[in-house]
Amino acid sequence: MLQIFAAHPDVYFQVFTNGHFITDDVAAELRRLGNVTPLISVEGSEIVSDTRRGRSGVLSQTMLGLQTALRHKLMVGVCTSVCKTNIDDLVNDAWVDRLIEMGVMYCWFHIYRPVGPEPNPDLALSSAEQRRVRQFVVDTRVNKPIVVIDAYHDDAGNALCPAVTGFTHHIGPWGDIEPCPVIQLAKESIHDDRPLAETFNDSAFLRDFRELTAGKTRGCVIMERPDLLVELAERHGARDTTARKKVIDELKKVQPRRSQYQPGDEIPERSFVYRWAKKYAFNDFGAYGRHFDASQYRDPDNQTQSYESQTASGPSLPVTKV
Repeated sequence: MLQIFAAHPDVYFQVFTNGHFITDDVAAELRRLGNVTPLISVEGSEIVSDTRRGRSGVLSQTMLGLQTALRHKLMVGVCTSVCKTNIDDLVNDAWVDRLIEMGVMYCWFHIYRPVGPEPNPDLALSSAEQRRVRQFVVDTRVNKPIVVIDAYHDDAGNALCPAVTGFTHHIGPWGDIEPCPVIQLAKESIHDDRPLAETFNDSAFLRDFRELTAGKTRGCVIMERPDLLVELAERHGARDTTARKKVIDELKKVQPRRSQYQPGDEIPERSFVYRWAKKYAFNDFGAYGRHFDASQYRDPDNQTQSYESQTASGPSLPVTKV
């Protein structure tokens, strides 16, 4: 990766990492190159971090890497996949104050998505907990001297998906052009024999993804409507871009749940700077205005309550008289 960074001095790289490979030599080289910001993942306490990552000593190694990066004066961020086991430890002023004292420039709180080969729905946040995270992000932006990133809301607090707006898509490890990092389906590749801009802009698969999703929800489609992704893959013959080749089966097993779309509970930005920046540089770019139909939205909370009610009362079976 260092060779890639060096070969493209006109590009600024954000590297998602657990920090374990940030040694003094690596940090010194990143400082020399000057075009990389490490975004270091912290998942909670030592026990929570070890459990999430499946081995011991994760947090201590992560904090060592973080301190090494800061010692070499890199522009460093810290991100957290917020779930039930770390929301109390990390979504609070004390944790943010600690980051500020260490010299961390920015932080990023994103929501755990129970998808993939080993999802854990028990870790997923409830609607109320997601609103709690959103409120904390909004408040921290006006109360603390640290940049707080989010990719889920516009200036008015309306939910959005960057992939649906066309703001961003994802390049997989083999060059596949995917809607986003957690939707591992593709029709095109950066290795296709045509200009990259043409590949992106003329993709019927990506266009259909944006329009179909925008018409049904303002939230995260893989959490709320995984069935749409299965439908989309079948319609376009999209390939599974993973090594395990089980994405469709995994999508069919996802239990729909609410994501950032909380209709009626929008929390607008309090900070003038963030309001201005989002209004002009990070919004839905008209995607939802053109396609969203509120009557097509299925509230996963209502569906879950209905399912739980049916389960509690038992199945409705016909009575056979003998």
